[in-house]
Amino acid sequence: MRESGVPGQPRWQLEPETKTLRLLQTAMSDAEVALARRLAVNLTDLAAMGHLTFAAQSMGPRELSDRLGITPAAATDLVDRLERAGHLERRRDTVDRRRIHLILTMSAFDQVAEELRPLIDALNAVVTAYSGAERAAVSRYLSDVLDAYHRFAHESKGSE
Repeated sequence: MRESGVPGQPRWQLEPETKTLRLLQTAMSDAEVALARRLAVNLTDLAAMGHLTFAAQSMGPRELSDRLGITPAAATDLVDRLERAGHLERRRDTVDRRRIHLILTMSAFDQVAEELRPLIDALNAVVTAYSGAERAAVSRYLSDVLDAYHRFAHESKGSE
């Protein structure tokens, strides 16, 4: 275990893998900044595109504002920007005409895929260099890390 911390702040004991994971998070954040720049959108707009891409079910502006932690008015501005840029469409629900579904356009998918292709190819090349047993260990680790993040994000802190 190695110590890590900021002067004047509590010090944490980090396993080397945890420190590498933290460095990975920083690199991923840097990559998101680069992707947002390449797509000519801001980071919140990029985060919205990600939520809309990977949501289990379609979202409306209200669900998107909740996911992003922004006001409904800010979400409306965001949706307007993405729609003007050709990244998003608003579609009325066929059953409940009051409900709006936010749908990313195929051109947005294509543009993101084009920008991410070199990174995806590089990441695939990294993992295919590992043996089956190594890949299983990496997969298990990443799955467990993902579960830890989900628990952290969704557990309540208790009464204060």
